[in-house]
Parts: sequence; C-alpha cells; structure tokens
Amino acid sequence: MVTAKDADVVPEIGWGVGSVAARLGIAPSTLRTWERRYDVGPSRRTAGGHRRYTEVDIDRVLLTQLLIARGAPPRDAAHVAHSLDAAGLAAAIATEHGRAAPGDMEPAEMASRAFAAARDGNSRQLGRLLTDALDGLGAVRAWSEVVAPTLIEIGQEWSAGRLPIEVEHLASEVVAGELRAYTRRVGDIDRSTSSIVLAGAEDDPHSLPLFAMEASLAEAGMGSMVLGARLPMRSLASVVDRQGPQVVFLWASLPRADDESAIDCLIEIAHGTTLILAGPGWPPETVQRLIGHGALDSADLLATVRRIGELL
Repeated sequence: MVTAKDADVVPEIGWGVGSVAARLGIAPSTLRTWERRYDVGPSRRTAGGHRRYTEVDIDRVLLTQLLIARGAPPRDAAHVAHSLDAAGLAAAIATEHGRAAPGDMEPAEMASRAFAAARDGNSRQLGRLLTDALDGLGAVRAWSEVVAPTLIEIGQEWSAGRLPIEVEHLASEVVAGELRAYTRRVGDIDRSTSSIVLAGAEDDPHSLPLFAMEASLAEAGMGSMVLGARLPMRSLASVVDRQGPQVVFLWASLPRADDESAIDCLIEIAHGTTLILAGPGWPPETVQRLIGHGALDSADLLATVRRIGELL
C-alpha cells in the first residue's frame, strides 16, 4: 500500500505512442511528426530507453491538437502548449473544448445557414460559415456534419426543380476554395514529394471529396498530392509507376459499370501501392475483387485518415 510518506516516489504511469494515439484519435505517425518538428512528445524514458508520455505530455499534445483544429499553425499551437504548466494546460483544454462549435452554433444550424447563403447567392456569407466550421470543428467533422449535408440538400432541391443549377456551382466553388485555404493554413507540411495521391475515378466529375481528404490529412500532419477528377486509369498507373506513392485514394461518386480493362488497371495499381477505394460509385463486386488483390475500401473520412496514418 502506498502511504503519504512515499507517495512522492511512486512512479507515474508512462504511455507509449500507440496508447496515446488510440486515446486521442491521432495517427501514430502524426505524433512522431509533432515530436520531431515541434518537440511535442514524451518526456520520460523507461529503464530500457523507451520513450513514454506522462499525463502532462498528453495534455500538451491534446491542446496542440485542439488549437490546430481551430486553425492555428502547428508550430504556433505547439509553442502555446509548451508555454503552459499542468494547471494552465488543463484550463486551456477546458476552454478549447468549449469552442467546439463557433458561437455555440450546432453543426446542423451551420449547415442550414450555409444552404440559405448558397440559395441566396451570398458567397461571402457562405465562405465565412465554412471557415468557422472548419476552424471550429476540424476538417473531418466540418465535412461530415456541415459541408456534405449542405451539398446534399442543394442537390436534392436542384433535382426537384426548386433551385437553379448556378446555386450548386456557386456552392461547389466556395467549398473548394475554403477547403484548400484550410489545407494551406492548417499544417507545416512538406508537399514537394508526397507518398499519398488523391484522385477521382475516370469520368467521375466530383473533386470536393478529394479536397476534404486533403484537408483532413493535412490536419493530421500528412501532405498529399491531389490529381483531381476524371483521371484516366492509365495516367494514374503511370503516376504510381513513376513516383511510387505508398497510398492511392481513388474516389467515385457516380455508379460505375464493371469494366474489365479498368479493373485490370486497378489491379496493376494495387500491386504497386496501397489502393483505397472510396465513394458510393464502386460496385460491391469490383470492391471485393480488388480487395482480393490487396486494395482497401473506405468506410468514412475519419477512419480512412487514421488508416493512412497507420500505413505510413
């Protein structure tokens, strides 16, 4: 039994990088990047020389994560976290948790206002709402809870003949601009060479999910190269052969027919990298066939970002 006399010599539990990653929902590769670049990492060593996080170390990582999600550059977020003691970290974390949604606005309300701004042609207001959503919620939640519902409602209203097509075009342009702006300001990431390639399937015109993935990866400390929509399969295979990325994320929004030549090309790509199939357009039979050749399917944005972090 520990007594008051010897309580000050009881060793604190130390946490490994895998445990901290699971606890905070951060990819282990991101934790190692933050440790290497910003010195936000474990401060203890075991007798065997293994690095271990203390509870204060974990709070420092958590505050860094929260500040980055709100739009702070990673280096500045780390500087703030380093400037605080244990009590200061706890207070700052409590404050940041209180800012999960800007102005105490729920994501559903933000989506409703975003739709109204797009419907009224108010691109400035729409941009402000999306900036607030990205800075306050982070890329994953902003896309899943604000941006995607807004775009879906616009698409439904256009299909029903209640909105003109220009509303959809306006919204798409503003969303693309805000996602890419968030990517630029969220992370100090070397994008000169990328081990992650993001592309749209051949003949598929949708690129916004690629920009959402780019922003989410940047938020997690990972750079990526976006090749855009409608990329010919052979061109993608050429990129894989020439640059050797570790991960290829391939999005398909529109239903795709089983095309043997395209599937053969994807099998070739999957043999050279980790191919991740995402979006509702992939036929289940195609997905299962490609999984048999080492490909992966994407369940949702957050799970995919975490999976890519594990792969890298």
